[in-house]
Amino acid sequence: MGRSKSDIKLFWGTDIKITASGNQLGYYTHNTKLKKAVTLQHALTTTEEKATDCLYIMSPEFFLKRPERLLTWLFTMFEGTTIPKKYEERMAEADCLIAPSTWVAELFRRYFPEKPIYVVNHGVEKKFKFVKRKFQADRPFRFLWVGAPNPRKGYEEVIVVWREIFAKYRELELYVKTTGPDDWNLSGKVERNGNVILDGRKVTDRELVKLYHRANCFLFPTRGEGFGLTLAEAMRTGLPCISTHYSGLTDFFDSTVGYTIDHQMGKGTVTFIGDTLEEETEMAFPVPEELAKKMMHVIGNYGEALKLGRAAHHRIKKFTWWRSASTLLKALQEEGGIDVRLS
Repeated sequence: MGRSKSDIKLFWGTDIKITASGNQLGYYTHNTKLKKAVTLQHALTTTEEKATDCLYIMSPEFFLKRPERLLTWLFTMFEGTTIPKKYEERMAEADCLIAPSTWVAELFRRYFPEKPIYVVNHGVEKKFKFVKRKFQADRPFRFLWVGAPNPRKGYEEVIVVWREIFAKYRELELYVKTTGPDDWNLSGKVERNGNVILDGRKVTDRELVKLYHRANCFLFPTRGEGFGLTLAEAMRTGLPCISTHYSGLTDFFDSTVGYTIDHQMGKGTVTFIGDTLEEETEMAFPVPEELAKKMMHVIGNYGEALKLGRAAHHRIKKFTWWRSASTLLKALQEEGGIDVRLS
């Protein structure tokens, strides 16, 4: 049976530090933005002792079994087609699972058909505002890639295509924005090599918005996403986007709002900084020739690309953290098992 908001006393169990980098930076953003929005809609408890429910947002590897008295929610994701055994064992300890996209939820349901599983999409803040763009002949046409230093995010395909086709054209520019551990040579620096700019700084949202606004086209040839937040951010600014049409981002991205590229399924690993997982899974490898073709098309048909960018903005602006929080609270209300646990 369902519950009212007043019946829910939620303990927020995740505490990710702002010093996180790479994929963990994504979990940090997800955790802080969603917690803020939930707090505005529902008073959170501060201790496990007073709670009826506890929520954790993290990779399954770091999730541990929680007190039996509480209804435990694990908000997590995986970007491959098969869940590693270690992840599966940890996820089984949660009472309810939350996925950031329909694609991830369907993956979870194959492993946990009896477990309550809900979809709560990420949000994009209004600060990623729409800006009008045009093809400016007085400065290089800039392609932008933003992501964690993880091959899954597609930077290898971007670099290969750039070196083979675009590096010789000085009227073009590639801006690569990433983050990494402090011991990386790139960390904290901005370096230019020909018409390629490598940016390893940890930037504020305001600085990130400026990068989106300064770019002419966003590249996202990902091999798999739980949601695809950087793509959603780029879309909200009206930036024309080229992306693999696969996995979690299919909840908001398709050929009516951007340029899709073909992919081939193959074996790969879903890894991130600090992870010890080495088990292979199937992933979607973007076709480099298709990426190059779409990049050249955008250059030659920028008016068309800008129309798609505007359509993308109108679609993604509905994805807010307030909407995410409302969806989460609705899920908490619908799951009434806590009444039995406390009786």
